[in-house]
Amino acid sequence: MLDTHDIVAIQQLMAHYGHLVDGKQWPRLGEIFAENGAFDVSAYQAGRHESLSAVIAFFERATHPPAHHSTNLFVYEEAGETRAWSKYAVPSEGGRLYGGDYKDVLVRTTNGWRIKERVVTARWPEK
Repeated sequence: MLDTHDIVAIQQLMAHYGHLVDGKQWPRLGEIFAENGAFDVSAYQAGRHESLSAVIAFFERATHPPAHHSTNLFVYEEAGETRAWSKYAVPSEGGRLYGGDYKDVLVRTTNGWRIKERVVTARWPEK
């Protein structure tokens, strides 16, 4: 059962993600993703990346928007897993916003909560 401390820690983790990604601090993504973490950006034809090293390699070579904003974070338990569901919005080079959902599975590690799987879905694709 999640308690208030867990929910706050998960909210902090999610906020930290945006700051690390905006700062292009790829080596620090281990503060966000589990060693066996996965990042699925198939919605943007960018594949699924399994393992922390694969996630870091993806971020190192990907084109990134200038800022990442997450909202509406909902933390819950389902099927014996801790999950989070949030919305994201990012500006494009042309000044348009695009975004969608982050659907996460989280795991508690000896170093705190980490993302075991993040699936990115597109709601407002860039056109």
